Amino acid sequence: MASKTAQKHQRAEHVNQVIKIIADHGRRFFYNATAQTYSSMHVDRYGKVWFVDHYTGKAILTTETAWGGRWKGFSNGGTLKDLVKEFRDYIRTGEPLHPGYLGPERFDDSNIWGYDEAEMKTVRELAGALPVFKQRAQTVSSGHE
Repeated sequence: MASKTAQKHQRAEHVNQVIKIIADHGRRFFYNATAQTYSSMHVDRYGKVWFVDHYTGKAILTTETAWGGRWKGFSNGGTLKDLVKEFRDYIRTGEPLHPGYLGPERFDDSNIWGYDEAEMKTVRELAGALPVFKQRAQTVSSGHE
């Protein structure tokens, strides 16, 4: 059995794969084309989870602090910040996310990320297959199949 720290590092790698998939499609969130850099997440030697911003290059501690919720150096909006918080929780606990976090749907069948339908479908298929997200068998309620 791998240590808790090793498990966190492995889950961070899974999250980084999801970030890269998101960054390689649609509006290319988490990617800086000028510098050709991707955002990433990592776990330090104390088990704390960090987010490295693709645009500013700053490492941002993702745990809540007594100073409030502002993440200095975070270049995306609140929707993606919330997603990064979900990624942090997955890294810490191993509890997979609901696949609905990938480009949440609007009532008109579009998604709040503004990805076109084909790109969003690709992101959902590729990223949704990773252990970061609950798999279909986990999201179906028992007894109604």
